[in-house]
Amino acid sequence: MNSKKMTEELEELQKLEGRKRFANLTFDMPFKKAFGSESEKEPLIATLNVCLEKKLAYPVADVEILNPYIAGETLLNRDAELDIRCRDTRGNKFIVEMQIAKQKHFIKRSVFYSSTIVASTAKKGDEWDYDFPNVYSLNFMNFDMNLWEDSDEVIHTVSLSDELIPNIRFDCINLVYVRLPKFGKSLSECESLKDKLLFSLRHAHEFDEKPEQLCGALFEKIFLAAKIANFTAKEHSEYRAGLMNKWDYGASMKFAREEGIAIGEAKGVAIGEAKGVLRTARQMKAEGLSFNLISKVTGLSEAEIERL
Repeated sequence: MNSKKMTEELEELQKLEGRKRFANLTFDMPFKKAFGSESEKEPLIATLNVCLEKKLAYPVADVEILNPYIAGETLLNRDAELDIRCRDTRGNKFIVEMQIAKQKHFIKRSVFYSSTIVASTAKKGDEWDYDFPNVYSLNFMNFDMNLWEDSDEVIHTVSLSDELIPNIRFDCINLVYVRLPKFGKSLSECESLKDKLLFSLRHAHEFDEKPEQLCGALFEKIFLAAKIANFTAKEHSEYRAGLMNKWDYGASMKFAREEGIAIGEAKGVAIGEAKGVLRTARQMKAEGLSFNLISKVTGLSEAEIERL
């Protein structure tokens, strides 16, 4: 794909987005606006309860929205800028993150952020007994990872457990991953609150009006927050920047795939032997794309991809 073709595709995407009434809730600004508001906490509370229901001893009744910025106090002195950070009335702490682009070490990233929260609760002095509040890291991923290739589950929960006796668990740190691309229900198939919330996250930007099936004050608040006409000038700018990043990323990945295949064919050799394809496969693997997808694009076997 040449630069002119890429530019034309980007311009067409911009026209399509410009006609949309609601923002894509998987983007940072709309997500924080809908689920990180101190004045309208119902969407956040509902989301915590339905996505963490297997881990919460008690439902979340209320939350306090905390400053998402945490100054680094670890040996690495790494700061953290989170999407949403909050605390419930029992002292439990929550991180809620929306990630739209693939990251090779996304699991480690969520572990690091959770550890930062734990470190920030430490009390100075000799009397502290390390009884820190439970930490819940809720991660929405608008991409899939090859880590769960054999599973169709939408929500995966990771916590500390004894490998010899798996029923012995330590719930001080809980990592929950919501694979949005795996949620494939149509609106008519959504019966539970969880289904309707996940459907809204994936598809709100595709509607001209809030669907009648998504009734009640909760969804009124979510769609009101996502309504582009209500955005301030700053919010418009932030959302536009997010869209541009998405378009640029998508166009770059498509170009890399096409370039790799073209190089292989031009040399008249098997695709798996083309240096350009190997380079593309390595780039796609580094981006965290599934081995199955890399295999389809490059013609390499999954065993060959594993060895790269």
